[in-house]
Amino acid sequence: MRLSEADVRRGLPRPTGVGLRYVDGEVADVPPLFPGEDEALGPRAVPQRRMLYALGRAAARDALQQLGVAPVAIGRGAGGQPLWPAGIVGAISHTRSIVVALVGWQRDYVGLGVDVEELGRGVDARIARLVARPSEMAWVNPEAGIERLIMLFSAKESVFKALYPAEQVWFGFSDAELTWDPERQVFSAELLKALGERFPAGSRLQVPCTLGPDWVCSTAFVPA
Repeated sequence: MRLSEADVRRGLPRPTGVGLRYVDGEVADVPPLFPGEDEALGPRAVPQRRMLYALGRAAARDALQQLGVAPVAIGRGAGGQPLWPAGIVGAISHTRSIVVALVGWQRDYVGLGVDVEELGRGVDARIARLVARPSEMAWVNPEAGIERLIMLFSAKESVFKALYPAEQVWFGFSDAELTWDPERQVFSAELLKALGERFPAGSRLQVPCTLGPDWVCSTAFVPA
């Protein structure tokens, strides 16, 4: 079962645009980049990096189109965040086979973050203590498997993507504490570090997290 737009939108209270692109096998039809977009890649970027970057920009334009926004070049900020048209917030994420973009209107959301991870790739039990705070470790229980660790990793990545563009204050895995609600399939995230005036320590946000057959998708949002 592939990641769907409904999976990405789950739990989001206001309209959003979602773009999805897939890499079937080792090769994908690579859409052309808009002028200026390749400057963020640099001349040494490997072909797979260029392919995923181009697919990410294409997915972002698909998502913008759902909001009625004309196709535009989407640059890259100093922190790696996409540079959206005025009035838009959002994020892009990819694995080696899935590319997703999520956007919304700034009048509806202060921030939107999305992160997709593949089960069994890139995250293993050895990094549990880098990702999980002591209070989260009992739930993660890496000795029983890595699914929960990947869920937590993905959720924290989406929190960063939702909040960093708003204040551009860097923060790490240990600066947010997450609690899982199994009935709603949502993390509650509490900031342990102030991220500017709008996000003091103690601020909370919701992070729907969906576990698929071979992927995890998390979306963090801050309503306006």
